[in-house]
Amino acid sequence: MSEVDTLLAQHAPWANVDRQWTLTPFETFMWLDDRPQYPLLFEINLQFAGDIDPEAMRDAWRFALGRHPLLRSTIQSTSRHVQWHAPATGWSELNVVSKGDKPPLRAMAVDLEKSTGLHGWLCETAVGWDVKMLFHHACCDGQGARMFLQDLVLAYAVLRGSSKERDPFFAADIAHLDRRGEYPPTVGLDNSSWRKFRKAFQWAFLTPQPTAIDAPLVNRSPTGDGSLSVLGCCSHTFEADVVAQMQDPRQRSGAALNDIAVAMLFATLGEWQRDHGTHPNARVRVTVPFDLRNRDDERMPATNRYTYMFLNRRLRECGDWATLLPGVQSEMQTLRQSRMGVEFLEGLRTAAKWPQVLRWVLQRGRCVSTAVLTNLSDPSRRLRKRLRVDSNGFMWLDNAQCLDIQIQTPPLRPGTRWGFGIFEYARRMTISFRYDTTTITPA
Repeated sequence: MSEVDTLLAQHAPWANVDRQWTLTPFETFMWLDDRPQYPLLFEINLQFAGDIDPEAMRDAWRFALGRHPLLRSTIQSTSRHVQWHAPATGWSELNVVSKGDKPPLRAMAVDLEKSTGLHGWLCETAVGWDVKMLFHHACCDGQGARMFLQDLVLAYAVLRGSSKERDPFFAADIAHLDRRGEYPPTVGLDNSSWRKFRKAFQWAFLTPQPTAIDAPLVNRSPTGDGSLSVLGCCSHTFEADVVAQMQDPRQRSGAALNDIAVAMLFATLGEWQRDHGTHPNARVRVTVPFDLRNRDDERMPATNRYTYMFLNRRLRECGDWATLLPGVQSEMQTLRQSRMGVEFLEGLRTAAKWPQVLRWVLQRGRCVSTAVLTNLSDPSRRLRKRLRVDSNGFMWLDNAQCLDIQIQTPPLRPGTRWGFGIFEYARRMTISFRYDTTTITPA
């Protein structure tokens, strides 16, 4: 038995048996809402300086896939059932890409009935290696991707003999996937049918205004790089000293980073829309993912445990910072404490009873959010006691230093033309901007 097979037997004994799970309503929503122009995919890129052993990394990839079966599953659809099927053999492998070649990330379109929702490449660079991962959101959310990343790098350290511990892995139990579609109840809300109907009506029919299109781009065609996707991405990283300088104003305001970021996004949307002649009464909606995981979910393998919080403003309300930030701060606190986002999942549960109707509604492509903002914090946070970290905060895998972690998220859908992701690594903060290239350019 190989070393990786021994690790799988110890830490993922379920990997050698075929498994099936019925899709949850949220997974069904993510599957049906996918389209080539707006793929529900997100990317994670680990950039290393130094030597990476390709065979050890391929074995580590196999181990991590064994631990997280939804990431090696395809969807089997019949007239009666739609299920994930996780086979015991034939898993997708980590592709090794020589220096100068490029993986087909931009041209990727993932059909979950034919292909798994995770693809990976180990790419040789001028200074070392990059590990590039492409995730379909129907299989897992950002936290689920982080769990896969943790198992990948910890397994590599074990296989290379550089792990601080003989058993560095976080506990996992496949049985917890059986309740991944369950969620905690709302707290302190009026649960009357009338209020729920009113909220659902407001969400579905009082739709927000998409971000305005730059005039020169009105007739712009999709990118010509072989991809059907119209999505672009750019990012900016604030160095550690700048991030440290940001702390004092944030602490004086008494607001959390997410609250400030959402308020800044409303202010930016307001300025953009006003500059493009949008009416002051136009509606603006910002969507913020909300993680429902609790202690009982710590052993659950990679999956989706997110819902969404929806914050709405009129355009005229987005210009006064003195009222905008306190209002957002208060609303975000109420949404988190009440878990109001659970009502979105309840709505999906009802809609998923008629998948053909749900597919038809989703494919109409109505704008349901002006912009999306997600905060993934530090993807490496839980690894810092298990891997070597230098004085500048950079992780090391054996003889390779992880120079950076780059994430292209969140996915977008028609009408939602802007998406912002916030994440941290080595005391730095990166803001990624995903955008519809038919409406705006990064310049």
